[in-house]
Amino acid sequence: MKKIVLSALVIGSAFASAPVFAQTVTGSVDVTGTVAARCSAVTPITGSITLGELAKADGTVDPAFAGNTGGLSRNFTIKCNGSNPKITVDAKPLVNAAATNSPNGYTNTVHYTATLVAMGAKGGTTSVADQSLSSGATSGQVGDRLAAVSNNITLTVGSGATADSTAILDAGTYAGKVEITIAPTA
Repeated sequence: MKKIVLSALVIGSAFASAPVFAQTVTGSVDVTGTVAARCSAVTPITGSITLGELAKADGTVDPAFAGNTGGLSRNFTIKCNGSNPKITVDAKPLVNAAATNSPNGYTNTVHYTATLVAMGAKGGTTSVADQSLSSGATSGQVGDRLAAVSNNITLTVGSGATADSTAILDAGTYAGKVEITIAPTA
């Protein structure tokens, strides 16, 4: 009888050290990731606006740029995942580089205003305008997410001017540009 009891004790102690599989075990694992704030151009911010004849019949600048071909606006589709993108526009004057020595009463430079309009996701728009007469760019926050639609950014040029409103434009080809920056802001 002693033999049986001893064997039962040895067998019992062997089972006591083995894990119990009848219990439920639970836990959790955290999973994380990040998304960097960014903007991308679905349609590149490139192209051209052809202003055509810049002067009125009297040789002074036509402020409406009535001789334009193809319109004074261009549209772009930009995607930004930030909640308040920053839009920047910098209008560079139109210059006739061949006319280097304009006498008094004449000019080789035409100024204008470049206006950038961003459509917000909630339906509003934000407008930022820069005059080529002043140096440096003009920036503003959209105050909303960009609308997730085509052509959500529009550039328009207008309001032609010269430093002296009575100056006659030198004959020749004038060239300028508008620099646009759309930056995410989270």
